Amino acid sequence: MKKRFAFCALASALAGCNAEYTLDEISAKAGTVGSPHALYIETQSGKPLNGTVTHKIRNRVLQSFKVENGRAVGAWKQFGPDGGLLVEGQLKAGVFVGTRKTWCPGKLANQLHEVLTEEAGRSSVQSYDCATGLQVGDSTFIAGSDVRIGAQRKWKVIDGEHKLTLLETFANDGSGKLEGLVEHYNYKGNLKDRATYKNGVLNGVLETWVTADGTTVPGTKVTYSEGKKNGPSETYFISGWPAGTVAEKGHYQDDRQVGVWIRYQFGEASVRDYDNPPNRTPMAERVQSAAVGNHLTPDGSMAFKDLEGFAYLLKSSGIDINQRLTTQDRPLITSAAESTYDYLVSEGADPMGRDAEGNTRLMSCLGALHFLNCSLGHMIMLTGKEDLKAQNAYGDTALSLFCRRTDKLPGRRSDGEQVQALFQALLNGSDVNARAYGGETALHACMAGRDLSFAQALAAAGANLDAVDINGTTALAAAFLKNYLGEANGNRIRWSEERIRLVASYQGKANFTFDTPVPAFGKSLRQLVLENGDTASAMLIDSLAGTSRL
Repeated sequence: MKKRFAFCALASALAGCNAEYTLDEISAKAGTVGSPHALYIETQSGKPLNGTVTHKIRNRVLQSFKVENGRAVGAWKQFGPDGGLLVEGQLKAGVFVGTRKTWCPGKLANQLHEVLTEEAGRSSVQSYDCATGLQVGDSTFIAGSDVRIGAQRKWKVIDGEHKLTLLETFANDGSGKLEGLVEHYNYKGNLKDRATYKNGVLNGVLETWVTADGTTVPGTKVTYSEGKKNGPSETYFISGWPAGTVAEKGHYQDDRQVGVWIRYQFGEASVRDYDNPPNRTPMAERVQSAAVGNHLTPDGSMAFKDLEGFAYLLKSSGIDINQRLTTQDRPLITSAAESTYDYLVSEGADPMGRDAEGNTRLMSCLGALHFLNCSLGHMIMLTGKEDLKAQNAYGDTALSLFCRRTDKLPGRRSDGEQVQALFQALLNGSDVNARAYGGETALHACMAGRDLSFAQALAAAGANLDAVDINGTTALAAAFLKNYLGEANGNRIRWSEERIRLVASYQGKANFTFDTPVPAFGKSLRQLVLENGDTASAMLIDSLAGTSRL
């Protein structure tokens, strides 16, 4: 050893030294012995090492590398105890240059574990799963730092599938700020959110997804600029509706809700206009309260004992006659007692005025009857004043609202002629196939009503027998649902001889048959009838539509 050290001392001025060392014969002034990045010195002299270092176990070479001026240089190879190659790369003054490859240990020795590439001041790393060989990581850093640049990706092998679990894009200027597309995934590899960043803050569309009952569906979609909500926003139904169906929509400006926002529910929509809110002053409350009338007439409508008094109140209030009032968000034309109608129109009220939810006066009459009671004669008059093809925010027409309320119309028992006259006027002026937000048509509602003559008239007028709602329920199937549109997910099956005969009369003209599963139950009407022990109805179905063809 003395001769070797003496020789190396004489050769210290040279670029390298042919001396050979083992790990036990050298030391590291910085770093760890055996590391590619250590500063190696001669143990006795403390001078920078020059030569070749070899590490053996039982004559098996595990490591061999050259050192110049204390730093590892040239080819770097590191082997495991079984002789399998673990690390391979090129060093320059103790720093990897070009590409460094790391292999998996043990029985997976032939499988790449990591590839590190040093180039132009950047370090890129691709990592792999030893068991499958599939890539699990892809990152790029500023060399010698933790600052990430460009796209960063992670994958996992989940239930035997190779799935992306993270995507982040960073600026290339070394600022470490997010710049571009970012995606996050849950533990199952399902997408949770996707967004675009600029200068480290959200800028573009942020989308989220929700996993419910094992299925991933859209959750929200919001537009950002400079880190703030600016632009369209949508929230989606998680269940009960087809995936991607909007539950709420509107716009943001600097994180504030602006403009018109609509929220959909089962069978209706609520609307709020942030830019044009209703008049909520005490005087508006007083006028709105007075407008509903104070006297119930024999035909069920509300009236005024003193119309002049109401007219005086309205004029004295200074309120715009077409302005929406109070939390009800309705103009007087859609909420006042029918005895005020002519007066309101004469004073400038818009006969086609709508409330915040898009309801005309006729729609209000046919809507929640506890709010506005209208006589049949008044509603017939309104059919000649309004656009009967108009749809409210939910998509209902006056005709579809009529079909929903046929069982509750005032005077329906004592004055059937007026009910028929109202229906005929609606039928003549409406689009019989207009669809509401949930896909339902007027025929759906009339089929579910008690008086099936309205449904027959609609079908004769060209209503689509095969129109389906969001649940896949056709109008003919709705005939057997007791609570259709009455309560979300609250349908109950019902049948009668009249209903069976009516639906049977359309066999061959529509896709629905008695063997077609009713979506709300997943079984056909024929099957449900038999399961309930109603053999008479089952035999009636057989006689009208034939035996089961399934």
